[in-house]
Amino acid sequence: MDTELEINTEGTAAKILVETISHKRFITVWNRQTQFKDGRIIEWDVVGHHTPYPTFVVVFTFNTKTKTTSILKEYAQGTNEIKYTCVAGSVDRRKHQSPLESAQHELSEEARLTGGEWICLLPEGQKDGISELKWGRNRFVPYLCIDPQQDNEPRQRDEEECIQVVNNVEIDDLKRFITKGEMMLPSVQTSWMALEYLSNLGLL
Repeated sequence: MDTELEINTEGTAAKILVETISHKRFITVWNRQTQFKDGRIIEWDVVGHHTPYPTFVVVFTFNTKTKTTSILKEYAQGTNEIKYTCVAGSVDRRKHQSPLESAQHELSEEARLTGGEWICLLPEGQKDGISELKWGRNRFVPYLCIDPQQDNEPRQRDEEECIQVVNNVEIDDLKRFITKGEMMLPSVQTSWMALEYLSNLGLL
């Protein structure tokens, strides 16, 4: 049995020999040349945002009285379709003092919610955030917000956002959306982690 590959979350599975920017606008594309331990040298296209980690945040909300969540229907430009998502947004160091503040702002902007009890779901071994995609550079921090309230003065959404808030979503319906492939993957990851956390507390 091959035992060469070990789980590694520190970003050191291969040595980066050369990395140059091929394209940069909203998304940056890097040409990355790496070398594996067996000597193979491979070139890759790596995409992401040219910002420090973590790149973005994702927020799962939970109402302890109704046992429901609020999610979004949101336009996904890559596949040109509408998908279910949790609240999510970038961590902008020019506007946010921390990933938590970014998450709180995004909850107000996108879901029109505020307050609540906040729990960071990021595992200790993933201090830079959870990786979004195999070929992507971006990392995100998952949050759980318990019992947020309606925000009567929500923050303004970005011009390009096309969002519909879906309130009072039953957990069984959420799982059905996930198993039908209708939810974006960072939202799936965050939902699963939040539901595990809530289950362990006996709140589901």
